[in-house]
Amino acid sequence: MRQLLITVLFLFSHICHAQNRVFMGRVTDRQNHPIPFAVIEAKGLGTGVYTDEQGVFAFWGDALRIQTLVVSCLGYATKEINTDILPADSVLIILEPKATRLKEVTITGRNGKEATGILGKSRKKLHADGDCYRMYGSETAIRLDANKEHDGILESVYVYITGEGDPKTKFRIHVYEYGDMPKNEITDSNVIVQARKGNSWVKADLSAKRIPVNEGLFISVEWVSGYGNSQQVLQSDKNPEVDKYNGQVLGITDGYGKPSYTWSRKPFSKEWIYYDAPDAQRKGGYFLNPMIMATYSYVKQ
Repeated sequence: MRQLLITVLFLFSHICHAQNRVFMGRVTDRQNHPIPFAVIEAKGLGTGVYTDEQGVFAFWGDALRIQTLVVSCLGYATKEINTDILPADSVLIILEPKATRLKEVTITGRNGKEATGILGKSRKKLHADGDCYRMYGSETAIRLDANKEHDGILESVYVYITGEGDPKTKFRIHVYEYGDMPKNEITDSNVIVQARKGNSWVKADLSAKRIPVNEGLFISVEWVSGYGNSQQVLQSDKNPEVDKYNGQVLGITDGYGKPSYTWSRKPFSKEWIYYDAPDAQRKGGYFLNPMIMATYSYVKQ
């Protein structure tokens, strides 16, 4: 009896310290349209989940630690919700559209012809030299320089997906303003793409967004779950030491030379980390950067 009492008290103390509950609900716009790939984060804890194609989410969490949920999605204003007011079963979260202002872009030239420029390096020059494994919620960005002699409009983004993992997993593309690191995002809505097969380039057409290209841009890939993406944690066949990653595997290349032009952030983190580790893989002194490039249009004089 004494042993039973000790066991009961032990379990009770753990329940008190970790009052797990299910946080669940649906995220929509004002017209009750579901918002897929919205992110629901436990504020300050670095954990989160994505909504599925119906805008639905659900996850277990410690009710004592999770005080605030942060709900966000591209094109919508971020909303914070105090968990004390959440119903015990399910919650409907409505996001408001966010007004975005892009610079008005006009490309003119007397007797000029429209031409295509490359942000970064041509796909033909970017050969796979490694693999970038990430977890859902993480993001990898590279700074791509443009020809400073002419301004233009972003046309297409290309991302190389290897044959490892689940190549057909959907992922999200972000575009940030040019600078020392990714800061101000230009993308105003979801750009979700996926590969048809492994070891291939994925093209995303962004021409309709009229994103200006001056010195260059930061372009990133975000690993997303939900909307049909498997939640399975994978292990690499090529690199046995990589025993935890999700979805598709981004190719990396030494084609961008040196130094590193890459920044990354861990799952559901706001902090960007510069990829310049002393033990980073190098070939002939060159850094490995993600295989991402883009094209833009401009007027050639």
